[in-house]
Amino acid sequence: MMSEAILVSTLSSSEIHQELRDEKKEDDSWSSLREELLSLMLSRVYFSDYPRFRATCASWQRASPPLELTPHYPKYQSPCLLLHGLRQAIEFFNPMYNIPYKTDISELSHITVYSFNHGWLLMGSGDGHHTFFLDPFTKVKIEIPNIPSNITFSKICFTSSPTSLDCMVIEFTIILGDLRVGIIKHGEENWTIEDFRSSQFWLRFHLSDCNPILHNGWYYCLDTAGNLGVLKPESVRDSWHIYPQRLPWKLRDTLQQCFIVESNKDILLVFVYCGGDRRVCVYKLDFSKMVWERIEDLGNRTLYISNTTSFSTNSTIRGMGNKIFFPKFNGKDGVFYSLASKRYHTYDDDACENPREIKELKEFVWATWVLPQFASVSGEDPKW
Repeated sequence: MMSEAILVSTLSSSEIHQELRDEKKEDDSWSSLREELLSLMLSRVYFSDYPRFRATCASWQRASPPLELTPHYPKYQSPCLLLHGLRQAIEFFNPMYNIPYKTDISELSHITVYSFNHGWLLMGSGDGHHTFFLDPFTKVKIEIPNIPSNITFSKICFTSSPTSLDCMVIEFTIILGDLRVGIIKHGEENWTIEDFRSSQFWLRFHLSDCNPILHNGWYYCLDTAGNLGVLKPESVRDSWHIYPQRLPWKLRDTLQQCFIVESNKDILLVFVYCGGDRRVCVYKLDFSKMVWERIEDLGNRTLYISNTTSFSTNSTIRGMGNKIFFPKFNGKDGVFYSLASKRYHTYDDDACENPREIKELKEFVWATWVLPQFASVSGEDPKW
């Protein structure tokens, strides 16, 4: 009996050791995955899960360099829609996966986002006078001097990264058809305010909902009728000029929204018309005549459109080109417009054909398209 008990005890101990060895082999198998397989897994990881991937083990960390050193991973430079404003939860929506990702960026709560560019958000408090930059992916923050309390503005943009010495922040306001511009340059403590009238006194300019864009050193501003205002930041007083556009009145009367966007050295105008189908038309600026010309195809370009920020990318993913992405949703599904089919589609590729369905698409007016860049800023938050 004693020998049988010893035998059973010995066998049980062997089984335990075997299980431990098997567990160790299983653990080793995760850390010894081939680099090609890790790269494939990494291509499926969204940026918010990237730090967790790197923290798994030493081999996984070696296969995934820091975010600021990953400019060639298309996933991490994939545009995503930042849903903010009065929402209780701040979310990033990635159109590649049609999935929202919640984030804990406390700086975005009860804050207005004015624009996004060069990897930075330009943001402000509720009164519109306390303004600062925020990198939404590294949470680095840069405070800038407050806008004077007696100044109100309609649009606000910046020329380059706020860490650059040549960065300028520019605010635009139209007062009784005339332009007011406020400018502050990197390192300055006070805003410069300029008021002046256009030489075309008969033409009243009314800023559209979208932000102006910077192209070759000039700001191009769009008004609600498709007219174009041009301004050079370095010489505001002498450079403001309005180019009236001879769009058919039938088009102007049915115009619901208009956006301006830079795309491969072109300046494009995106019109969204009223009516059941919410038709979308795209125009390109002819710089020789300063007039809009209709285009029917974007090629492999993809446009990301919102009131605060609009930009264009060259699609590297099959089927993503010749599309316009809006901050619109059909239920929980994101929506884009295809110039090829001339219809709205969800990201699951279902066409929105019913006029009532199109009319009831939910649009997030204060949403902002962002493009991750992961600029490396070490130490304390940099100073303006």
